[in-house]
Amino acid sequence: MQRVVPLRPLDTSSPNFVPEDRKLFVGMLNKQQSEDDVRRLFEAFGNIEECTILRGPDGNSKGCAFVKYSSHAEAQAAINALHGSQTMPGASSSLVVKFADTDKERTMRRMQQMAGQMGMFNPMAIQFGAYGAYAQAVSVEMVLGQERRWPG
Repeated sequence: MQRVVPLRPLDTSSPNFVPEDRKLFVGMLNKQQSEDDVRRLFEAFGNIEECTILRGPDGNSKGCAFVKYSSHAEAQAAINALHGSQTMPGASSSLVVKFADTDKERTMRRMQQMAGQMGMFNPMAIQFGAYGAYAQAVSVEMVLGQERRWPG
């Protein structure tokens, strides 16, 4: 018997609620490019709210940036036009333009990397045997703070 688990509804009345992605990750940039250079490359597709080049502790560019548009449609237009369209001087491959990961996606990826590093020594897999994957998924949801209500 399967149970349907209702999730807490999204709080669409929150002033921070944004229904669609609009922040992009841009990779394979020339490490000499400035924020102004990146803005010029992306401004043709819409209003840019933020543009940040990722830098190391020494202040040098890591060759990637985040660009945040006012709307999802603008961000999607930039992806459609620029992803894979050109190879920047000094870059090893063509430009990467995609929606940036959400905080939850980033947390999940980090947890998966940690679990992979632990390999067979994953205590959840050993403790729960065949149910290890289910137990691990439940623990991940608890870590991410998702509130679930069981019908009853």
